[in-house]
Amino acid sequence: QVSKLLLEVAISRLPCMASVGTTSEEAAASRKRARTGAAPAAPAAAAGQDGAGANGHKRARTWNVRIGERAAGILNPIREIMDKIAGKENPRKRLISLAQGDPTAYPHLRPGDVMVRAVVATVTGGVSNGYQPSQGSGPARAAVAEAFSVHGRPPLKPSDVFMTLGCSEALSHCIAALAARGSNILLPRPGFCLYEVLCNYHGVEPRYYDLLPHQGWQIDASQLATLVDENTCALLINNPSNPCGAVYPGAHLTAVLAVAEELCLPVIADEVYAEMTFGEPYVACAAASSSVPVLSVCALSKRWLAPGWRLGWITVHDAEGILAHAAVPETLLKLCQVSLGPSAPLQAALPQILRGTPKEWYEKVLKDLEESAKCCVRRCREIPGFEVCTEPQGSMYCMVRIKKEAFGGGVADNDVDFAGQLLAEESIAVLPGQCFNAPGFFRVVFAAPPEVLNEAFDRIESFCRRHAAKA
Repeated sequence: QVSKLLLEVAISRLPCMASVGTTSEEAAASRKRARTGAAPAAPAAAAGQDGAGANGHKRARTWNVRIGERAAGILNPIREIMDKIAGKENPRKRLISLAQGDPTAYPHLRPGDVMVRAVVATVTGGVSNGYQPSQGSGPARAAVAEAFSVHGRPPLKPSDVFMTLGCSEALSHCIAALAARGSNILLPRPGFCLYEVLCNYHGVEPRYYDLLPHQGWQIDASQLATLVDENTCALLINNPSNPCGAVYPGAHLTAVLAVAEELCLPVIADEVYAEMTFGEPYVACAAASSSVPVLSVCALSKRWLAPGWRLGWITVHDAEGILAHAAVPETLLKLCQVSLGPSAPLQAALPQILRGTPKEWYEKVLKDLEESAKCCVRRCREIPGFEVCTEPQGSMYCMVRIKKEAFGGGVADNDVDFAGQLLAEESIAVLPGQCFNAPGFFRVVFAAPPEVLNEAFDRIESFCRRHAAKA
């Protein structure tokens, strides 16, 4: 009896046990059922369009599921363009893709044995299964700091490193950290389309500076000052370049960083292709100036041939304390606290990967890429209607200009139509230049071995000769 009395008192004091929107009579009935043990009435039919609930009374609210405006506004130019031509390849010919920037698409480019053994050891060792510090594990950050310190700057400390889920998240964090309301950022044109996607997502206006195709795709430094106002938050530099294959000489980077210093612009350096050069030697942006603050991003994706491992990082080069004064490192840490960083076993393997991968493995990868790059350039220059303005010096990309006047029948009216018809007739996939704000060009990924490239260019040449303008 005492237990029953206590239960009745508790029920009488908790009207919230009835569902939201019930009347006082329904709440009383609910308490009575609880006291007597009676079952509730069987539910009526579900509410119809008029919003009537199961008990026949009008609901307090109706279903009103909505999507987030920022997420709904995401638009990837590559996907928008390629969706127009995807699935339209010639079924009678094997598809050869020169479009996807994945260095592991062919078996001759794979992560090294040291990398694989390091990951296996951390997974089977059983000591890297827990959460890591949001900024990344201490040993991983120490290894990155050691590997990416540059001449002319104070050595990086582990506290200057932020581990991320690949280079894409690293870029997103850098842009988000500087995305003050009303800000704008200077992006390269041609350039990787993710930059624009991330700017739009974080509410930053993208403004474009030009790369000069007949001058090694170098930055038009004279243009930068005309684009800057009081709301310009950063200059983004991609070196080595996607999609151009450019590698900037140290003197050019020094000149560009001098302009950035004059304009008081921090630099976001997309250096995911760091050291992937076979012509011009690689120079890091932070090495081109001792004072301009640089947020450099990199990952295992390209140089270490492991894009699917999703292990990236940001290094903060801030000798003058300009970024620290603005609380940028603190903001990067807050962003890292959202995703809690990359997987623990991969972070645990990173010190061995960075310190133990032999020089010979890097050299073999670059030799293979250089051989493929030369094959790509030679074949392009043999095809009427193509122009390679500047030979690639690194990364794994080459931009090819389409000479519209060399083709008939409208096949080269624009680069999207050209890529679409090439795919439909020859099952060769390339990315139209419009994906990179470079209409009239297309991008080739030359990571495939020469025998595959030659087969692809045999078909491309046949296509071009078939559609050549009549004399």
